[in-house]
Amino acid sequence: MRKWMVFGGFLIVAFLAFITFNRVTSKLPDQSFKAPGKDFVSAKKVEDYFIEKLRMPPEEAKTIRTRGKGNDGKISLRLTDKTNLEALISNLHYYGFIRDEKAFIYALENTKDTNVGKANALKVGKSGTIDVGAYYKITEDMDAWQLADELLNKPTYIAYDEYGYMFMP
Repeated sequence: MRKWMVFGGFLIVAFLAFITFNRVTSKLPDQSFKAPGKDFVSAKKVEDYFIEKLRMPPEEAKTIRTRGKGNDGKISLRLTDKTNLEALISNLHYYGFIRDEKAFIYALENTKDTNVGKANALKVGKSGTIDVGAYYKITEDMDAWQLADELLNKPTYIAYDEYGYMFMP
C-alpha cells in the first residue's frame, strides 16, 4: 500500500511540474526562440557597432566576419567585469542576436550549465553562470537555446586587455 502512495505522489508531482512547464512555455511563441538571422530587423547590427565604436571603415566592417581562420561568420562577444545580465540581454536584442528577451531569459534559465562560473560570473536563474573576462563566438544564426549554451558553457578566457575586433556592447 505504501508503494502505491509513494508512486501516486510521484505521479502528482510530475503532472504538476508538466503543467507548470507548459504554462510558462505556452506563453512564449515558438517563433521567439528561433534564430533571428542576419536579415532580422533590429535597431542596429554588429557592423554598425564596429563602425561607430571602433571607427572601422564600412567596407571593413562588412568583411570582419569572414576574416581569419575559422571565423565562419561569427563574431567575438567580449564580456567585461562591467557587464551585467540585463544590459547583455538588452544589447543582444538591440543588435539582432535574439528575437525576444523573455524567451532568451527562459532559454538561459533552462539550459544546463556544465561550466562552473568564476567568482565574478553573471548569475542566471538559480544555478547558471556566464563568465566575464571572457569572449564567446556568436552569430545571428544561433537560436535562443544555442546562444544560451554558448554563454553558459563555452567561454574563452582573455589573458590580457587587448581586444582587437571584439563586440563589446
